[in-house]
Amino acid sequence: MTCFGLSVVATHACGWPNLTKLDNGDLFCVYFNAPSHGLMQGDLVCSKRKPNETKWKRISIVSKRPPNGNRMHLSVGQAHNGDLLCFSSGFILKDEKFVGFAGHWLSRSMDGGLTWDEEKHPTIPQKLKSCIPYGRIIRIGKTTLAYSCYRSQGRGEPSESWVCFSDDDGLTWKRFYKLGRNDSNEVALCSLPNGNLLAAVRTHVDHHLKVCEFSLAEKRSIEKGAVSLPMQHPADLIRVGTNCLLMTYGLRNRGLMGLAVRVSLDFGKTWLPPCTIHQFGDKATDVGYPSTVCLDKKGTLETAYYTDFEPKLTAKPNCYRVISKKWSLKDWMHPDHFVKISFANN
Repeated sequence: MTCFGLSVVATHACGWPNLTKLDNGDLFCVYFNAPSHGLMQGDLVCSKRKPNETKWKRISIVSKRPPNGNRMHLSVGQAHNGDLLCFSSGFILKDEKFVGFAGHWLSRSMDGGLTWDEEKHPTIPQKLKSCIPYGRIIRIGKTTLAYSCYRSQGRGEPSESWVCFSDDDGLTWKRFYKLGRNDSNEVALCSLPNGNLLAAVRTHVDHHLKVCEFSLAEKRSIEKGAVSLPMQHPADLIRVGTNCLLMTYGLRNRGLMGLAVRVSLDFGKTWLPPCTIHQFGDKATDVGYPSTVCLDKKGTLETAYYTDFEPKLTAKPNCYRVISKKWSLKDWMHPDHFVKISFANN
């Protein structure tokens, strides 16, 4: 189904989608396939489509639920050799309550997502085996990969997060470092030209976003400050062209349920004012988790998100869905700023 630039990826799926543009240009979306905020049994599944098409096709189960449990958290990316990787976790359930952690697993596909091999005991540091993966698995150099995970201490309490590295293209993950100080929860990673990593980090006490820069040389992170108000989270962070950083994030403030973006033209030192690119209205109660890719050298973007109410789908707006939205960065930026983006290597 397509409407107003929207394409429905999945219906009756709460989501937490992760959208990846593959090396061949195909769009690949992994998401939780149950219509619940994690309190139902469900799997992580994936759908795929060509960038010039609108219809998504579900192709496989990425991570299958354990008995009486689910797979709901995810970190997804493409290895240097082209393999698709997905770290995942979930919970064991009883009477619609979390009663146990269901493991930190790693799925790998060598055929573009058609089939998956799943490691239920991947080679990751012992401390991270009870943590929750989030965001993107990103490439660094020729064989190094990185992903992030976090540990929550309960509602309203500060969280901790780490960045973990593989030096053999995702076969083993041995090096890890704490990312951010004090309260750091879901983390979106992005590589910088200087070799460092920039992270858009959700906090867990009041749920605002902050930015941290992780130095690969010094193996430590530096906090750069807040970039959103409370209840505006979590974020995705990508490079658009060679000199632009794009942050997309959810808005969960009553009266302003939507999706927002911020742009940096100096690799995170400063950020342009936010824009609200999509609004769900007052009837939406559970929305967000945008994941964005750049489609071309003109600033055309695709953002996947989930919502329990989409007003533009008028036939049945009140339904959990994973949706993708095609939009143009040019429509939301001042012309004087947009012309500064270099799309040479996009």
